[in-house]
Amino acid sequence: STRQLISRNMDIAYGDTIDSTAKRELCRGVFASMMLNFCETIQIAKISADKLLEMSVIEGEENMTAALKCNRGVVGICSHMGNFPRLQTILIRKGFPVNYLARDPSGIYLARFIKKLIGSVNVPVISRLDVRQAIKEALKWLNNKGILCFYIDQHSGNGVEVDFFNKKVFSPVGAAAFARKYDCPVVGLFTYRMENGKHKIIIEGPYLLQRTENSAEDIKANTALFMKRVEHYVREHPEQWFSWMHKRFR
Repeated sequence: STRQLISRNMDIAYGDTIDSTAKRELCRGVFASMMLNFCETIQIAKISADKLLEMSVIEGEENMTAALKCNRGVVGICSHMGNFPRLQTILIRKGFPVNYLARDPSGIYLARFIKKLIGSVNVPVISRLDVRQAIKEALKWLNNKGILCFYIDQHSGNGVEVDFFNKKVFSPVGAAAFARKYDCPVVGLFTYRMENGKHKIIIEGPYLLQRTENSAEDIKANTALFMKRVEHYVREHPEQWFSWMHKRFR
């Protein structure tokens, strides 16, 4: 079950550093956050741009502005944390040219619902269903000086092995590979719900990336850096990280 998967992931991540009562409480927090996200997300098309921005607190806009001034397109790293669908919408409303790569949801009805919802708020998305076409669209977006976002916090069998919660995990390399190949600056885009109900968005970077003659080592090192930033926010707000429901640790 989903609850068992969450518990298993927490056992691997935390070990004996937190007790079973704390893990159960954390598990309940994950489900509560998920339901709150769902209710907010299905209402998002009915919320005006001004109201949406009023419900958000953005930190680090100057970091995004600095990255965009490089005029080479920007790679953004994201995680499935907080109300991450709202993150994309808010950045669009702020005038940032954001797009992201996404795997189509399993299930035809869910896929239709998500497509309709995204369309209603004019958030662009590049489907990963056709990999060759996705790469073509992603490169075009970067060439047009846009921001291309990658969600990097879930398992990738084709990824590289990096540290996460002091465990070895395989993480996707798309963000690091695109950044290196096309010499793009990289920013971190993280969000979480604050106690007052507003959504905090943090824009980090541009990160100082490793760049040597060994591209494979550079990609691994930079992916490790990105995952360290993901871990930082997961440790701060674990109840808002939804990849507990994914087979993150294998």
